[in-house]
Amino acid sequence: METKEIQRNLLNRLALLQKAYETNLTKVYELFDDEAIHDFRVAIRRILAFIRFVEIFCPVEINANLHTLLKSNIKQFNKLRDIQVQIQYLINFLKKFPETIDFLVFLKKKEKKQIQKLKKVITSSNFDNSGEIFYYRMHLMSLKCFQKIDFDGIIIVLKDVFREVEKAISNIIENDFATFHKTRLAFKRFRYTVETIESILSIPKAKVKELQNIQTVLGEIQDYTVTLALLEKFSKGDLFKFSNFVEFIKPKREGKVKEFWEMLAILEFWRDYIMKN
Repeated sequence: METKEIQRNLLNRLALLQKAYETNLTKVYELFDDEAIHDFRVAIRRILAFIRFVEIFCPVEINANLHTLLKSNIKQFNKLRDIQVQIQYLINFLKKFPETIDFLVFLKKKEKKQIQKLKKVITSSNFDNSGEIFYYRMHLMSLKCFQKIDFDGIIIVLKDVFREVEKAISNIIENDFATFHKTRLAFKRFRYTVETIESILSIPKAKVKELQNIQTVLGEIQDYTVTLALLEKFSKGDLFKFSNFVEFIKPKREGKVKEFWEMLAILEFWRDYIMKN
């Protein structure tokens, strides 16, 4: 692919990402439910991945400025999103484990406080960064460093983020779930980088979907870990009352760990792809 076509492709990608940001922000304003919040956070993460990609070639201040604004956007919703995931999980198993009702009430109260806080945040004049994203897109066109992004440079970036995934996997320690979380973050960065350049590299969508599936499994491992941590905090370290629920969660988490290891065969495609390019 010619350099000019690469730039056009990247700018088109950013235009689509901006539209997704604006559409999902509108849904947050109108609905403020967990699905709208999730989709808005994903839209932001994709723009952040785009900025990180461009910054490798163009380490200019405009990248850092927009990155900071969008990071602030997403950070506002992190705690609420975690709470809502735990609430939904508890609701699904409340009949089987009625002893968790007090924990569920505790989380619902935390959710209510977060929602009240966030509804004030999102109505502030500096929360919507659509204008800043548009300005960023227009500014990119004039940057010589952006105009020089080529196929070889893109492959180097892909190699680097893939190495981060392999390094994270090699550092996983059994029953140290913080190491699984770090691996999840590495996969997330790799997946979003791939999405940024998939049309330039003609990567099959099925292969991108496989990355998303691994990220989902790692996310479920993290959700189980967070649930156990929140439960321990709520019970002040005395988990006896919830022992049946805890013993139910732990094997589920172990099952997801096993599923994760079995899914790693898909990395052979990426090793071969990178070697051939």
